[in-house]
Amino acid sequence: MKKSGLITITGLILFLLFIAPASAVLTNIGQGDTVFLGEEGLTLTPSVFYSSGGVTDNQLAYFGSGANPATSAPSYMITPDKSSFYVDPNTFGDKQSAWYSYPNGSKNGHVAFYVNSPAIGIKLYAVRPGDSFDLTNGKVVKGEGLDFRIDSNLNPIFTRSGVAAGDDGVDIKFQDGVGATLTALYDCTGSIVSIVNIHPTSSMFYLPSGTPACVWDTGNDAYKMGSYKVWAECNVNGMKDNLGSITGETVTSPIPSLAAAAAPTSTPTPEETTATETPVPATTAPTTAPTAVVTETETPAPVVTETPVVTPAVTATSKGPADLPQTPLSMLTVISGILAVFIAVNILKKE
Repeated sequence: MKKSGLITITGLILFLLFIAPASAVLTNIGQGDTVFLGEEGLTLTPSVFYSSGGVTDNQLAYFGSGANPATSAPSYMITPDKSSFYVDPNTFGDKQSAWYSYPNGSKNGHVAFYVNSPAIGIKLYAVRPGDSFDLTNGKVVKGEGLDFRIDSNLNPIFTRSGVAAGDDGVDIKFQDGVGATLTALYDCTGSIVSIVNIHPTSSMFYLPSGTPACVWDTGNDAYKMGSYKVWAECNVNGMKDNLGSITGETVTSPIPSLAAAAAPTSTPTPEETTATETPVPATTAPTTAPTAVVTETETPAPVVTETPVVTPAVTATSKGPADLPQTPLSMLTVISGILAVFIAVNILKKE
């Protein structure tokens, strides 16, 4: 099943280990073969040395650029161990080119072998029906069919006489996010394809057999989203052991588009974080004001509290008219009394 998304390429379930037996034929060097700095345990076959008239050369000579082996003296000579020859970088590092069988072979143009420094690189290719393109520094989409291209000068090793499929070769190192190293991948047909002991037969070699093909189905469920570390290396005949891990010679840099993670373009998977809940003010839905209902409430009758009227007590002390309550009736009585007295006085005066 295929899924969309990006690989900014780290996960895999498949972990297969193919163990190839140590090769013997990769060490057999014939006349005119190319040997590489750091190779050890090589067997120099009789064809490497010039032989004529029952006399066989035992020395090898380097003449340098511009020299004529037929007429010039060599600039350097060695007597090699024919059964266990080591291409020592201290000896051959600055003497890379043709070496001749010496003395008679040099004059007869008999090249023993060529010395070269290893070089290796790797590219990532997207493979689609009828098309393929370089994706080494691009963006890898999950579901893409991918292939690896080995760019190297190592192909002469794998054209030596007698090389078999199980012999050592270039290894694609494939690590997932937990550091597991994988030796095989699922291709676009669901088949398992080995990515170790590759035998490049050209300077630009596509896995598995030389032409672009899907060797890695990134849409397979075995491959999870994440970053992958993918590079190539070669340790044929102890080359990397003796030279070290030299980028561009015995190992390659990791493929950038797989080593760098990228955000998916479809449904992203958010990183797990601890979220602090922010209280959200409750939204009060508007309510319709209720219609006022007039309720008739019985008004209680006022309570009349009777306050007793205090009647002043009448004392024995006599009071004059001014001290009596002033009411209209008493005033008339007083006035009438005064008039009666006034009339009586006048009558008495007349008598």
